[in-house]
Amino acid sequence: MLQVLLAQLPVPGSPALNTPLAAGYLKAYAEAQGLAGRVQITILPRYIADHAGDAALVAAIADRAPDLLGLSLYTWNSERSLEVVRRVRRRLPGLAVLVGGPEVQADNPWVLGHPAVDMAVIGEGEQAFADLLAWLAAGGSGFPAHIPGLAGRGLRHSALAELRFSPPRAPLPDLSALPSPYLTGQLEPPAAGLQLVEISRWCPYPCSFCLYGRNMGPRLGGRAFSLERVLAEIAWGRTHGVRQVHVVEANLNLLPIFRSLMQALARLNADQSQSFYAELRAEHLTDEAVALLVAANVRVVEVGLQTANPHALVAVRRRTDLARWAAGVRRLRAAGIEILLDVILGLPADDQAGVAATLSFIEREVPGPYDAFLLQVLPGTALRHEAARYQLRYQDRPPYYVLATDHLSYPQLRQLRRQLKHEAGLDPDGDDGLPSPRADALAARDDGQDGFTSRLYFRDGQAAGTDIAPTQLAAHVDLILAAEQLNQVALSLADWLEASPSSVYDLYLVVAGDPPTAAELQSWRDALPYAPGYLDRVAAYANPTSAPGHRRAGLRIWLVLPWVCQADPADYRGVAELIWRYRLTPGEALPLGAWRTAGGAGIALAGANPNDLVAAQAWAADHGRLIWPLSG
Repeated sequence: MLQVLLAQLPVPGSPALNTPLAAGYLKAYAEAQGLAGRVQITILPRYIADHAGDAALVAAIADRAPDLLGLSLYTWNSERSLEVVRRVRRRLPGLAVLVGGPEVQADNPWVLGHPAVDMAVIGEGEQAFADLLAWLAAGGSGFPAHIPGLAGRGLRHSALAELRFSPPRAPLPDLSALPSPYLTGQLEPPAAGLQLVEISRWCPYPCSFCLYGRNMGPRLGGRAFSLERVLAEIAWGRTHGVRQVHVVEANLNLLPIFRSLMQALARLNADQSQSFYAELRAEHLTDEAVALLVAANVRVVEVGLQTANPHALVAVRRRTDLARWAAGVRRLRAAGIEILLDVILGLPADDQAGVAATLSFIEREVPGPYDAFLLQVLPGTALRHEAARYQLRYQDRPPYYVLATDHLSYPQLRQLRRQLKHEAGLDPDGDDGLPSPRADALAARDDGQDGFTSRLYFRDGQAAGTDIAPTQLAAHVDLILAAEQLNQVALSLADWLEASPSSVYDLYLVVAGDPPTAAELQSWRDALPYAPGYLDRVAAYANPTSAPGHRRAGLRIWLVLPWVCQADPADYRGVAELIWRYRLTPGEALPLGAWRTAGGAGIALAGANPNDLVAAQAWAADHGRLIWPLSG
């Protein structure tokens, strides 16, 4: 029997969102086509996919020894996934590899031409996947040019094999042909209590920077799931402890079932034990629609905006009635619904004046929080094909950030990003995409994350833990050591970085005397292995110039200093963050003013009672700092 393993790796630092929905659809559809007797399909368990470091993933996949490995590729996991597979192939040289997902596009040669990829599904995958499995189970070899929707060099291809494409495949005209991956038991209950529920695969808008509406057309037709099915999946979630439902739908309030769905959810969720997240078209929100959202307990909504510059809106073919959009947002805000409002920097035809006009529009019409993002020139989008027209320079690997346009240079984009982040109350020097440091990192001993080691404590003059095998490590590891132990752990850390280059390592150096200088830390860090990946390219705008297009982000150094230590956080910028170790004496008021003046990342706080700790954490949240509680 053909053994197939499907895997999806998470957004770094956000494993709760990593429901392998695509894998569930693929497995459910293939089995519905009668393949269960000839093919055994397994989805890599989430405790492995979500938490394992690269070396542990390699071991877990190789130990299962599948005949075919299928990977769902997104901007946040494509480089990591393909590097993991490259290493798996060292142990399983006969492994066949199939990839699919938004990263798999005809204009994305680094994926299609990757040496670890045998075949790829371009576009909607269920039909092509089932046809491919039937072909493989019947003994197929080479490249199946007769199966629509595929690309690749074929099974066990030579390095010189030519990249081939089969004819394109039209999307399913009716989604009722797809069994529910939840109701058929393909997906395990989400441990974090968060469920993704897909409503449709449709968008009538042709925004050139987005893949949602590509080749969709203006009519919904059968490209939506039935109300009954959607409600059944949400009810399934309730019975399995789901408390948050993320509605996978670009335009929820435009769907014909919107009113009925909201009314049904208000009944099903009368106790409001479940909350919902949705994407909406704000210009189509009436008072009645907002009331329906409130009754259903839709707590958080994403409403876009992207730009209020009419020239940029035309250039990216985004149809937004700005006056109606603002009225809809005001209705949401008056109802107490949290709004996620985005501004995109680097759009075609946008310039500094256009960005200023967008900010003025927000302040005038819908004053409140927003976030700023850099344009991603995504593979498969119309904008990528129009890049030369707008003189777009962008990264050739994820996240594909724009680096310059016909109207904005890299220094201008960088300055605008810093300005908008600052005005939005966000840290312009913060590393987007990285997991937050763990607040309990300094308070606990060695710890595990679903069976993988996520904390190593080297204090008290001991170097125990340096013999930990890379296959035991999680994707996010805290290392706590005395500053004088830095060289003791260097060799082990180098091994771990080589084996798991995509992992995030938080290195806490606890200083008793004089701290190491920034130059010493930089020299030590620069001697360690470094292979730029997704998180490092996300951090590229920390650099003053567009070259090299990345900055080391996955190894963070935190200097834990005595409160009396004389050190300036500015001296360590770009190398390490300073944490001040402070012991509160009985009856002492929190020295919030002194903490603020000291700067740095935050306070490692000892001697605090529960009320003090709550007050300290509230202060930290208001001032962009963190509190690390210390025991004793």
